[in-house]
Amino acid sequence: MEHAHPPERRAYAFAWAQHRHPEREQATLRVVLGACVLIAYCCYAWLFPSRDASMVARIVALYACYGALTLLVVNRASSPSQTRLVVTTIADQALLGAALAAGGASALPLLWVVFWFLIGSGCRYGKRTLAVSCATAIAVIVALALWQPWWRANRPAALGLALSAIAASVYLGVLVDRLGSANRDLARQASTDPLTGLANRYALKRIVDRAMAASVADTALLLIDLDGFKEVNDTYGHAVGDMLLQQFAQLLARRTHASDAVARLGGDEFVVLAHRVRDRDAVLSITEGIHAALASITSVQERQVSVSASIGACMLSSAAQAGRADMSAVLRAADRAMYRAKRLGIGKTVFAEARDFEAN
Repeated sequence: MEHAHPPERRAYAFAWAQHRHPEREQATLRVVLGACVLIAYCCYAWLFPSRDASMVARIVALYACYGALTLLVVNRASSPSQTRLVVTTIADQALLGAALAAGGASALPLLWVVFWFLIGSGCRYGKRTLAVSCATAIAVIVALALWQPWWRANRPAALGLALSAIAASVYLGVLVDRLGSANRDLARQASTDPLTGLANRYALKRIVDRAMAASVADTALLLIDLDGFKEVNDTYGHAVGDMLLQQFAQLLARRTHASDAVARLGGDEFVVLAHRVRDRDAVLSITEGIHAALASITSVQERQVSVSASIGACMLSSAAQAGRADMSAVLRAADRAMYRAKRLGIGKTVFAEARDFEAN
């Protein structure tokens, strides 16, 4: 049975994400910038001494300690926590609000920190965390305007700060969307073969590595080499050869399941990582469909062509049993099986054996 899944969509499904630890980055910035703000504000309090300035300096020192505590917790945590993220996001703006409430006019040099928190939340975690930070900031500003003497006497300033926080959050939300879209486009381009729209070798490595790390009992890698492709290139030119590769890529994508990965390694070599194949008979059912698909390609741009495939099949469970749980070993074993298939004649499939996993 054929499944209509465009190769472009298949490549996008396996685009990778960069490995980062934004929570640790944010906690580290709390320590570093918290210490810098503490030093700067202590200088301000020394130049303009007052009881309020002294109180604000103590709260900033408390924030620096809080930053060190969050860094310690994040470094010891085994995984990210959405609850911890929400709590720390609220605590950031709330501690700043405490400083603004304690210092009144003396705390005004800290107003920029409101936007620092908004930028950090939005750029690291996205729009939801940005919304939490913005809502907390607005709540703090409203509380200041209602109960803090200086802010109550200067409510237009509170209104201006609230509107500025909202406007900055809206703008950051739009920017986060655009940056996210640009990053997704770059990831797609880096993981996609430009000619066929299939996943490329780099993306395939990540897919195979994930499969090897998970259950491999029902997964097989098929290495497909097109026989007769060189003759097509030599006879009709590279433009016709490229069209043949594109046509075959589309057929592969249609004849595999949505959960399977289809990739082009380069030249006329393709790979299918097939899931839910319990035994060799299930794999042969897939390869028979691939051979039939190639047999149906008899012309490209009204030029007669004759191509077939030699397929080397490698069950990932065999690789795991051989202790070779990496893509290079799996591809090497499938490649050896594929060359044995070539020697058997046209349109053959050969399975990798234990000896194929031995290093040269």
